[in-house]
Amino acid sequence: MAKKSARKKSAGKPKAKAKPKAKAKVKIKMKTAGKRPAKTIRARAVKAAAEATPPGPPKLASPSVVHWEVQARDPVAQREFFGGLFGWAVDANNPQNYGMVTAGGAGSIGGGIGATMDDAPRATFYVQVPSIVDTLDKAAMMGAQMVMPRTDIGMVVMAQFRDPEGNLIGLIEG
Repeated sequence: MAKKSARKKSAGKPKAKAKPKAKAKVKIKMKTAGKRPAKTIRARAVKAAAEATPPGPPKLASPSVVHWEVQARDPVAQREFFGGLFGWAVDANNPQNYGMVTAGGAGSIGGGIGATMDDAPRATFYVQVPSIVDTLDKAAMMGAQMVMPRTDIGMVVMAQFRDPEGNLIGLIEG
């Protein structure tokens, strides 16, 4: 009988200890599950700082077309033409008298209608890049010719080059 009671006690003790350990693990997991890891806290702080950055071109994952432009001999007539044709509200109320056209909705980009600098009308598009200087250097190595170096015009920092076929391409830094 002594052996049986010893067996019962020893068999009973592990069961009693096993249950509290299981509960303790659950409690520990529940306590830590409510806390945010340091990485999450840092990521939120970085995101908040990014949202508080001053206005300017948005940061893009890769170079993307962000603006189009029509350069015209008679920009007033061109603004009236495109405004009437497409129903665009062209706003030239700015120091450059440059007709800004806002994007028509998701998936579209805004543009502008302004005067040509060399009496040659043209349409061009602008690609946003991280570094205009690096992009112009790379374009030159690939056969392009710079037309306008990196220039800060207040609203944006821009440049222009001609591709190997002579098309005028614009760059926006951002």
